[in-house]
Amino acid sequence: MVNFALLSLIAAQAVVPAASAPGSSPAVEDPATQERKKLEERVTQDLGAQAQPFPTGGLNVGAPGGIPLGKLVLMPEIAVVVDGALGYTTLSGDQQAPAALVLPQHKAWPFLQEVELALQATIDPYVRGDVFITFSPEGVAVEEAYLTTLSLPWGLGVKAGEIYSPFGRTSQLHRHQWTFIDQPTSTQRLVGLEGLGGFGGDVIWLAPLPWFAELHLAYQATAPGLGEVQQLTGVGRLIQYFELSDAATLGVGLSWALFQAEAPGQTRNLAGADLYLKFRDPTSRASLTLQGELYGRQLEEQPFSQARWGGYGQASWRIDRNWEVGARYDNAPAPVAFEGGTQQTWTALASYATSEFFRVRLQPSLVLLPEGQNGFQGLLSFEFTIGAHAAHPF
Repeated sequence: MVNFALLSLIAAQAVVPAASAPGSSPAVEDPATQERKKLEERVTQDLGAQAQPFPTGGLNVGAPGGIPLGKLVLMPEIAVVVDGALGYTTLSGDQQAPAALVLPQHKAWPFLQEVELALQATIDPYVRGDVFITFSPEGVAVEEAYLTTLSLPWGLGVKAGEIYSPFGRTSQLHRHQWTFIDQPTSTQRLVGLEGLGGFGGDVIWLAPLPWFAELHLAYQATAPGLGEVQQLTGVGRLIQYFELSDAATLGVGLSWALFQAEAPGQTRNLAGADLYLKFRDPTSRASLTLQGELYGRQLEEQPFSQARWGGYGQASWRIDRNWEVGARYDNAPAPVAFEGGTQQTWTALASYATSEFFRVRLQPSLVLLPEGQNGFQGLLSFEFTIGAHAAHPF
């Protein structure tokens, strides 16, 4: 009711006739002026006698009875993203673990993956705030909650709070940004089951070059790999994008993380390289994206020559605004059921989106394990977004 009255009052003010010239006879109030006075009375009744619907000299919107429109402007962007799925696998729990998702064997299992609540707003001309809270069967967690500076000189920026580490490409993405339903197994087992992140800060420098070049230096407390104990962590990342043509973009990234590693079995060094290549027809929604990452992890008691390596490569083709198909190959350390070796996973994807706010994805995977113990996993997921969700970093 108040909002309708305020909007009506704005419209009425726009059509108020000019004041009569000096010396002329008082003008008779026209219907628009009379309607404006009626609206003012209605607004006063709704907001209280001390409320002012528009600024009257001061701009202290935080004062009691301040500017209602200003308060509305200060409301953050609020969004909810829901991810649910149906899964089936022929693999046992030991043949899947460690993994972020371990399905019951030989059962079509429905499950809620995640509900993300996003609160995002520009706090003042100097900083922006972003908060992402996730709800899942395991409980409630703060996925990210950080401030980002907006006006530092010399191409500098600072991001501080609970953040994903600027390591690699996939590890920094939220679930609804993933092309596939799950993260590559190599990312989960070498970087972290939920990616690499923790409380700390990231200093960003946008280099003054003819192409996009950005350097990140972060200091955080993280739990890398499969560990649950946090370690002091320093992370560096250099990401560069090159415009090959009007229809092609190339991205190349190099990452390194150094951990405190005070106990045996903890990660000491983690290296990463990522490649991103996208072809898009400027006249349509069709695009082809090629993406891959390589990881190397060294544990505290191991020489670097014995570091474990893994990675993935994937291709996705957006046919039009609705349909997208893809394929991914992943090479990762074998599950806990095996003493060594690697796991290879071949995955296909079919995705249909009715809009930017709803999509359904089907993802079958062939899993090749050591000793010929192969298996199948299939996922069918739906995802929808409610509200205004600002863009994440690309």
